[in-house]
Amino acid sequence: MYTLPKLCAALVTPLDARGAIDTSTLSQHCAWVLANGCDGAVLFGTTGEGPSFGLTERMRALEGLIADGIAPSALIVGTGCASIEDTAALTKHATDQGCAGTLIHPPFFFRPADDDGVIEFYSGLVDQLGSEVRNIVFYHFPEATGAGIGIRTIRHLLSAYPGVFSGIKDSSGDLSATLEYVTQFPELSVFTGDDNLLWPVLEAGGHGAITATANLLPAELFEISEGWRANSPSARAAQSRMELAWVETLLKLPVTQAVKEVLAHRSRNGNWRTLRPPLRPLSDADQQFLAARGETNFWNEDPQITPPATVSSL
Repeated sequence: MYTLPKLCAALVTPLDARGAIDTSTLSQHCAWVLANGCDGAVLFGTTGEGPSFGLTERMRALEGLIADGIAPSALIVGTGCASIEDTAALTKHATDQGCAGTLIHPPFFFRPADDDGVIEFYSGLVDQLGSEVRNIVFYHFPEATGAGIGIRTIRHLLSAYPGVFSGIKDSSGDLSATLEYVTQFPELSVFTGDDNLLWPVLEAGGHGAITATANLLPAELFEISEGWRANSPSARAAQSRMELAWVETLLKLPVTQAVKEVLAHRSRNGNWRTLRPPLRPLSDADQQFLAARGETNFWNEDPQITPPATVSSL
């Protein structure tokens, strides 16, 4: 069982002009975030448009990433689906590939889902996977899924399936909820999904972060994680930059589209703007807002940061 990475980019998924996953660009981008501050990356989460992709293309993309030299021990794979069967298939595949863990949200669409329904979903999944299952990371994002992962739910599942669940990502944006996970479940690696909350989560004993902004500013996450304990000037500067990037900019826009817009601008590769329906590119007004807010922060790539690696150099 791998130790879960601490600082993870919630990777956006590059597509070609036809809308197919561009595995080569995905490999290059993943290598870049890993070379510049992150020790992990998450595939096919919310930022990565996970629910918009089929099982086969998600599996092939993961295999392509590993074939291009990305260490599976650095990867957490979003495998949540609406059905137990599909979730089990993706989870088994990621486990067989040697990935560090899988990130699994409760089933969506049927709302509201109560605690007992969520317990039955995860129980059915673990029962179907059997003894091979390990390192499942709960994904708490009730705004997106319509189902939360409460304290009673986690306590029940940890008791019923010891050694199976290893972490939780909290994307609720509620710091008090994240800190309660840290307090109640010291055996779990608790991740925040909000860049600006990494510092207080680490102070409380949390594990790390899985964030969208790490696609653009991985070095800032690293500075915070290295310097928060000493309250270093570089860590404080990184915290301020993250708050500007996340709270004051990206959260005011559709996040996936905004991150892809910045990457399209930086790389001069317009295919980064390609999205799977129903997502649509940013409006002209949103593009102008993003460029204005990002001009002194992340719009242009920091020359101190290593440029994206080519696949051949991985």
